[in-house]
Amino acid sequence: SVPTPILYGGFGTDLTVGPVDLSVTFTYSLGGKTYDSGYAYFMDVPGSAMGYNYHKDVLKGWTETNKDSNIPRFQYLDQDVRAASDRFLTDASYLNIQSAQIGYTLPLKYANAIHLKKLRFYVTCDNIWYWSARHGLDPRQSFSGATDNEMMSPVRTLSGGVTITF
Repeated sequence: SVPTPILYGGFGTDLTVGPVDLSVTFTYSLGGKTYDSGYAYFMDVPGSAMGYNYHKDVLKGWTETNKDSNIPRFQYLDQDVRAASDRFLTDASYLNIQSAQIGYTLPLKYANAIHLKKLRFYVTCDNIWYWSARHGLDPRQSFSGATDNEMMSPVRTLSGGVTITF
């Protein structure tokens, strides 16, 4: 499995209707695999640590009545249950709404009345939303195909401003 995507990039759009303008940019990646170390971390078994959290998928582990599972049985002190394996490789494709901005430009007659050429108010939001193959996995963390369960996704920010042209 190759970590490098077959295609990645971005696209966007700008729309203006009257005094209101909107711009949205997206980023995407298609193909490639990433090792989901966060998922692997939570697929451990009892006995390795106290006060530990588990992923709900451990309940889908192999049992006498569930022999087709690709998840090992949930057994106390099993040392190999979360060993490095291709079962933790996940599709690294994603779609991300990188940023959006909405603005309002005061009509020219009102701007001129206060001796301005242009007055625009706007609100911007970054890192709005992303979709990936596994909920909780952010393949944007690394281009190498490895993730880090201690790394945070990009921060969502909301800001606003005023553009004044004299």
